[in-house]
Amino acid sequence: MTHRLLLALAVLTSTASAVDYRTQISPIFRNKCYACHSVTKKVKGKLALDDNKITEQIGAGKHIIPGEPMKSTLFISCTLPDDDTDVMPPDGKNRLSDAEVTTLKTWITEGAALAAGSAAPAAAPTAAAPATGGDGPLLKWTTSDGRTKDAHFIGLQGDSVLLKFPDTGTTHIFPLAKLSAESQAQAKSATK
Repeated sequence: MTHRLLLALAVLTSTASAVDYRTQISPIFRNKCYACHSVTKKVKGKLALDDNKITEQIGAGKHIIPGEPMKSTLFISCTLPDDDTDVMPPDGKNRLSDAEVTTLKTWITEGAALAAGSAAPAAAPTAAAPATGGDGPLLKWTTSDGRTKDAHFIGLQGDSVLLKFPDTGTTHIFPLAKLSAESQAQAKSATK
């Protein structure tokens, strides 16, 4: 009897803290993203965030990877520095508040479930995190359009480089193709 009571209490506690898509995430998408990412207006970058299209964006190799906010391009784009060409929303317009970013991150971390109490889509298989023993060396990185940034090299992940920015402490995934040839070589040689 005691075990059942404890189990029921644990289930209620974990469910109560879960982020609800319908009441917490969908309003963020409507208010901050629909101008460019809704079938009712326009769909840029093949990213529609409408309630009836969101399932197409969740899963391995998609914009939202359940349980992996730092590998989810939707989350990464929302947390990039204001001067980054890939930041969303762009040009500093209607940026997500810190609370909204935290809610989005928590939702993805919890599995990106769409209905309260429902099972989340299956999490994507994950590669082992690079063994760095902490932040890698602080290096200067140049983008393919000539902008430079100082960031710690964390590792390579497929065709992308993981960089941690010291001013914000956040780690971002950048496609190697968006880095200059010199920075691409620097990333590849740092892993040897």
